[in-house]
Amino acid sequence: MERKEIINNLKRDGAWYRFNGIIFASVENLADEEIFKLLRYLKDDQVQMAGRPIGWYAIAALDMFGAEKYTGSDPDIVRFVSEYPDIVQGIQEAERKKNLSRN
Repeated sequence: MERKEIINNLKRDGAWYRFNGIIFASVENLADEEIFKLLRYLKDDQVQMAGRPIGWYAIAALDMFGAEKYTGSDPDIVRFVSEYPDIVQGIQEAERKKNLSRN
């Protein structure tokens, strides 16, 4: 997914778009201040996607990028933040395999 599309998704009203924006910002390693600003805004998003609030994905992405470490004490968020890099890596590997099969 292109950077511009990811940024647009992070700004959209639809939860699915915001969720995808966070995931693909992470997968594409888009670690810059514009992305961080949008992720910080989404930290309080309570809409559920894949069984967790979108805000958790934003918190985890910020933590993974080293932009903002999660210092809270919610054990569920702590666990999710620690698992998030593996989730991203799994998606990256799936994307690589998909791209290889196309070639």
